[in-house]
Formats: sequence, C-alpha cells, structure tokens
Amino acid sequence: MKDTLNTAAPEQNTLSAHNTPLSRRLRSVGPVIGLTLLTLSLAACGSGTNTAPQTSVPVTGTGTTPTAGTGVNPDIALVPYKYDGQDRAWTARSANTFSTQAIVDGSNDLSAQNYASATSGWGPVEINRSNGESVGGDGNTLTLNGKTYTTGLGVHAASEINYDLNGQCTGFQTDMGVDDEVRSLGSVTFEIWADGTKLYDSGLMTGNTATKSANVDLTGRKQLKLIVTNGGDNLSYDHADWAGATLLGCKSSGITSNWTSIASEWQTFTLTTASTVRYGVGTAWIQKDLAAGTYTCSNALFGDPAYGYAKHCEVSGTTAWSNLATESQNFTLSATSTVRYGSGSSWIQKTLAAGTYSCSNATFGNDPAPGVSKVCQVSGTAVNAVNAIASPSATTYSGPLVITKGGTYSGNWESQDPNTPAVDIRTSEPVVIQNSNIRGKGNIIAAVRARLTVRNTNAVGLNPNVYGRAQGNFLNLNEMYNLDVENNTVSGTLGIYIRAYVGNNAANDAIKILRNKFKNIDGRPSDGNNGYQSAYSDQHPHTVQFNGVQKIANAEIAWNEVINEPGKSLVEENINLYVSSGVPGNPILIHDNYIQGAYNPQPASDTGFAGGGILIGDGLVTDPSLMGYTEAYNNQIVSTTNEGMTIVGGVDSKIYNNRIISSGLLPDGRPIAAQNVGLYIWDINGAGKFSPPTFFNNSVYGNYVVWTKVSPNGSTNENPFWLVECGTFNTYCTNNVSGGKATSATEAQEYQIWLNKLSANNVTIGN
Repeated sequence: MKDTLNTAAPEQNTLSAHNTPLSRRLRSVGPVIGLTLLTLSLAACGSGTNTAPQTSVPVTGTGTTPTAGTGVNPDIALVPYKYDGQDRAWTARSANTFSTQAIVDGSNDLSAQNYASATSGWGPVEINRSNGESVGGDGNTLTLNGKTYTTGLGVHAASEINYDLNGQCTGFQTDMGVDDEVRSLGSVTFEIWADGTKLYDSGLMTGNTATKSANVDLTGRKQLKLIVTNGGDNLSYDHADWAGATLLGCKSSGITSNWTSIASEWQTFTLTTASTVRYGVGTAWIQKDLAAGTYTCSNALFGDPAYGYAKHCEVSGTTAWSNLATESQNFTLSATSTVRYGSGSSWIQKTLAAGTYSCSNATFGNDPAPGVSKVCQVSGTAVNAVNAIASPSATTYSGPLVITKGGTYSGNWESQDPNTPAVDIRTSEPVVIQNSNIRGKGNIIAAVRARLTVRNTNAVGLNPNVYGRAQGNFLNLNEMYNLDVENNTVSGTLGIYIRAYVGNNAANDAIKILRNKFKNIDGRPSDGNNGYQSAYSDQHPHTVQFNGVQKIANAEIAWNEVINEPGKSLVEENINLYVSSGVPGNPILIHDNYIQGAYNPQPASDTGFAGGGILIGDGLVTDPSLMGYTEAYNNQIVSTTNEGMTIVGGVDSKIYNNRIISSGLLPDGRPIAAQNVGLYIWDINGAGKFSPPTFFNNSVYGNYVVWTKVSPNGSTNENPFWLVECGTFNTYCTNNVSGGKATSATEAQEYQIWLNKLSANNVTIGN
C-alpha cells in the first residue's frame, strides 16, 4: 500500500506502545531527550488484545455436562480461572543452552528428564499435571477426552521445551490435546522438532478435537524440541498436554561427536568414508549423512540454513583428538593422519602423509586463533579437506606503530594492549595506510586532527580479555581534516567513529567511506576469559557514526556491505548521524549500501533494543545549520530490529528510493523479540516548535518497505511505516510502498539483489 499525507492509517498517525521506537542510550556529547519505552501487559490466558481482563466460562458446581461432541469427562469441573490481564509467561534457563540428560537404557518418561530450556505462556511447565493456573504445581491430573495420564507435561501456548538427547534415543511417542480442564475452549497446534527439522505437526486442535498421537524417529538426533502455538488466534484457554510423552529405544551413553570445519561456502571437500556433515553457521545448521566422495559446501547440496550469512561445512567424528605438539614444536606421523591446529573452537584441519611436520602457521597455511597459544591434535576422523581455509598465507605481525610523519605505510601491525592503538597517527601531514593487515584488542587506528587515507587493508578486532570491556574501533578519529576509507575488510570492531570535522570545504577536504566490507560490528563486553558476556557494554557501537561532523560540504558513505550476525555482534544503529550536518546544496550522501543485522545480546528474548539501519538527526540543537542536510537513497536495509531507517531531527534531510526488508526472524527461525518498524519519521525532541525550528522540511518518499513482526506464538503482522510527522513542520511523505509480509526467503533474495547490483555496476567491495 502507499502512504499519503492525510491518511488516517494507523501506522502513520498513531503509534501503539508496542510500536514505539525504543529509547537509545545517550551519546557522548550534547543533550538528548531519549525516546520513551512503553509496555502493555497482555492477558496471557484471557485475551490476545488489550481489553479488560476476562474470566473463563462461568460454571458453578462440579460434574457439568459437557457440550455435545466435546468428549470431555463430565466428572471434571471447569474451574473458573480468573485471569487478571497480566503477562504471566514463564521462561526457564537460557534458550539454546543444552545440558546432558540422565537417560537410562530402554524407555524413559520425558517428564523425568531435565529439559535444557523451556517457556510456557501462563505459568511454568507442569510436570505430570495440567497447566492449571500461573503458579507452579496448581494443575490437575492430565486428562484428554476423559482419559487420564500419570506422566506427561502440561503447558500453555505459546510454549517451547528443549531437550538434549545426545543421540541416545531412537524414538519419541506422545498423545496430545487440549486438556479437559478448559472443556471445549482453547485452540493450539503441536509441533515436534529434532535438530532443526520438523518431524510432526498436529494441525489445529481445540477442546473438541479427538486426542492425537505421534511416534517419530529420533535415531541419531541430538536435540528434541516440543512446540505449542496458539493456533493462530489468541492465548485464551490454550492448556495443552504432552500426555504420556516417552523416549524410546534409549541407551545410557550417546554420541560424542566432534564437529570440525572442513570447507568454507562454495569450496569442495572430500570424504574418504561415509560421514555426517553439517552446513551453516552459529546455531543454524542443516545436517546430512554423506557417502564417501567429493562435494561442494553450498546451498545446492544442503539448502540454505542461514540466509545472507557466510556459511561453512563441518564433519562429525566419533574419535577423540589427541595432542601431538604445542605451537612451534615438531611432530612425526607414522601413517597418513588427520591433524588439526588451533585452540578452543578455532581450528584448521589437514590430512597429512607420514612424515615430520612443524606445528605452526606455516604448515597449516593460516592462523586460526590469532594471539592465542595453539596446539596440534591428531584424530582418526576419515576426512580430507580440500581448500578448507581460503585465506592468505600466515601473517607475521610487528608491534604497535606510531606515525609522526606523513607518507605511505604498508605492513602488518598489532596491539595486544587494549589501551594502545595498533596504529597511532600523530601528525596532520597526509598519511596513507594501504595493503596492510592490522589487528588489536583496542582501537585499530587512532588519530586526532589528521589527513588520513586507509585502503585495501584487513582490520580485525581481538577480544580485549578485560572483564566488561569491548574491543575498540576500526577508526577512532577526532577533529578530522580529511578522511578517505576505501576497499577495506573489517571484522569484529566497534566500527568507524568520527568526532568533529575541522577541514576546509573550500580546499575540497572531505570524508569518504566507500566500498568497504564490514562483518560483525561488536560491542559485546568481554568476560575476561576469551569469551563475551550476553550483555550490553558502555560502548556505542556503530558501523559508522558521525558525532558533531557539522557543515561539511563533501561527505559520502556509499557502496559498503555490512553483515552482523546474531550472537557474534552488538550494534546500535549501523549508520548514525549525531548532531551532524552537510550544507545547503551539498548534503551528506548515504547511498547504495547493504546493511544486514542489528541485534542485541539476546535477540530472541530481549525486547528492549534500539538497533537499526540508518538514523539521521540524532541529538538536539538550536541552530538549524548544525544538524541535517543529509540524503539517504538506494540503500538496502535487512533485519535491523528496532527500525530500518528514520529521521528524528534536523532540517532538509531526505530518505528516498530505499529497500527496507525484515522477516522478523533470526536465521534459526526464532522471532526477533525487539522487532519494531521499518521506516519512521518523528520529531523526537519537539524541535519543530523551536524558533527557528530544528526539525523542518524533511521528507521520506519512494521507499519500498516489507517489515514483518512475529509474536512468540508465531502470529505475524506487518509494520512497515510510522510516519507521524507527515504534513507537519513542512514534512513531505509520498509513494512509500509496503510489500506485505516478509519471509526468510525475502531476505535471501535481497542479498542476491545486492550481489547483482554490485556486478551490474562493476563495483568491488573489500580488498
């Protein structure tokens, strides 16, 4: 649909509490009036809408005769549960954190096993009893159509229960239905999943539906997931039973597979014996049993488990790895063997003939764990990786570099000290850094009042290993005269931060950020032990942030690719302009960028997050020349959570001809909890009423937006626009088109559109 200036469409002129863009943390300079986060409680069992609390069907006494056809036991009273309109959804432990089960040989009651994680829509998962009310242990005997069960699980939609089976059981059987305690009410579906594959779907079931049974094959499966949805309507009376749920054909010891990387996406690998191989990234995998032979690690073989993300293949072996040597030591093989080199979860694997080798980067062709002591291990796993690591030869780094004179610099530098930049520029003479490799635990490159060019360089952020501290910026720049950043590849940093522009417009000083490739802008705080906390840090990570870059006549951010992965990144707005401005006739240009992903530390459960694609007009000024004069066009924004693109302040800024896409789902299919709105324009600080106004003459037009929100129960709605200021303060909005519902396939297609666009325009990104 198209938006118009005078429409009464809700997405443009009203904003429910759940659609309000979330508040952003304060920036480093200037006053900011944060956005207000409002929340509404949902009646988990009374209603799916924000209406007065409801009670269940009024029933007095016990033994009420059921409605004809319900099949429920007339001796069970319908308890008049009084739902109070408050959200009583329940979660146990952390999603996707699995623990070993105490499984014995033979059949095992599922209710006797420890689940790894669980959610239920109204009170906790009940063991061997129905859901009842919102307090643990308040359920009744599990009863489906008059039949009672002594074992099973009572839940309330929406529910998800995860178990780690470790390949120990060959089957699972259960009866399913809406418990008799709600009579003919309720509507749910039951789903059984294993290792990411749906094995069973009950279809819609109500209190009137006959009990259904399922018996699924779990041979070789490691994880079991039981899902109950609300059946597509609301959460009222959705008391669901997994009755008599039983694991079958179990062994007390299970599979002890080691997953080892064997090829990157599109590379080939050779199996010398039949093996189990999985393809994907993070927590999103497709697994197949493959015969001996040569294969391509690609969607064509496996399907696509993580659209838009770089994937790889891993092989599962059943033989333990044994230490051969520590780094730089020699080891001798008496026969052809599979050897891996690395540390923790980072390894390079090779099949080596009999002989003597050095346990080093030189033997294995790359450094799989920079800055970490490594070892070599041998395994009996029957796999020969072909081109398993497509990386340059091993890189030798020198210590931090301090530049005090202008010139062109090429080399490999690192800093293992979070407080010391890998490259520190201390001159205003023109400096060019090119064809280099730079890594560090703090800022990669830092400069004050510099004229800097960085091109064709690889930059990698390292874990600072200081508790609570995030790694540094790729570029941390203050009061810049001139900046040119082109064709670099950057991963695991806080991105580019530029505070203030002091260049000379008449001398053609400029800020240009062009054709770079960014991966995982990462503001996660370190846990101090080579890992990261699932929490926010005091950093403000952005792919690019202008802070007080004002009245610049030649600024351009274009043809950059940004891909952030959930669980490996933490970014607020990918591009953020804070109290920054171009000049009339020469706006800041943000165009032809591909930006994918803006996730909080726990994107499936944390509803409070201000991540986004492009934000123009952050902050507050009283002088109109200090914020605005920006144009953002021809960009592609994919899955950036709180918003795709927005103008919240400033004057004479435009957002036009962009594609803004989100399915509302993580790569593993879980809903993004903080998903909000695709495109909005809002005078957040009331600056349109200032004299002179500092929110004025802004416009959004010709944008294509497909933005879907997915609730925990699986229901969806589209939320493409919130154009509240259209028609006020000379704000112009027209021809913005909603494309309806987005899916994972929609997002995958968008990345292909980007690749085709690069090819058609002969643009090469990265180095």
